[in-house]
Amino acid sequence: MRSANVYFGVFLIAQALDQGAQIVITGRCADTALALGPMIHEFGWRANDWDRLAAGIVGGHAIECGAQATGGNCQVDWESIPDLAGIGYPILEAEPDGTFVITKHAGTGGRVSVASVTEQLLYEIGDPRAYLTPDCVADFTTVQLENAGPDRVRSNGIHGRPATDSCKVSISYAAGFKAIGQVAYAWPDAYKKAQAGDGILRERLHRLGLRFDAIRSEYLGASACHAMPAAAPSPELAAQLPEVVLRFGVRAQDRATVER
Repeated sequence: MRSANVYFGVFLIAQALDQGAQIVITGRCADTALALGPMIHEFGWRANDWDRLAAGIVGGHAIECGAQATGGNCQVDWESIPDLAGIGYPILEAEPDGTFVITKHAGTGGRVSVASVTEQLLYEIGDPRAYLTPDCVADFTTVQLENAGPDRVRSNGIHGRPATDSCKVSISYAAGFKAIGQVAYAWPDAYKKAQAGDGILRERLHRLGLRFDAIRSEYLGASACHAMPAAAPSPELAAQLPEVVLRFGVRAQDRATVER
């Protein structure tokens, strides 16, 4: 193992702000703490104000990925979202009671809507009833969103409960060496050619006597984003694909094997 970093909670950030800090440098902390910390400092929320803490967590999660909340990750009517090249970053306007508004600067591109905020709230969560942080557990199924004007979405009704007795840890460890390469195949039969190329590579590695801990093949343009049998194109669709890129990767403990 090379490193292990605990995701810290929010109250040390609020403490630093209480002492007059204008910039707070933390170790690894929860993404939502960057928004929740100033709320606790400003509003005096306590460590057992579960609903308010949960509201701050939801607000922080809504803006933590930048322009995703302002239309950058929205699938609803996305082609009509204006000026994505000049998209504005989200602004979180919080209130002492735990309600908040997501908006953006006037004159910037993008769109803040119930759809754009909802899709960001669904980003990178597991159980929506139990979004875990070091400070409390937020129930995303209680979030109520409503339009509050152009590029303004209001949230309320959020509930939370005490945090779990453990913390998330980010661990890095040595797992050997890897190499990745790719080859493009064109129509006709691009997908079949890519599959044949994959088989040829694997057979050549076998004949060379090279052994790997893992070999991974992906077909960009056919099924790479959804690596499951059901995602593979039908024979009819595969015959029409104009191009497919085979991405081929290997991993092993032995560096010389990977370099070969």
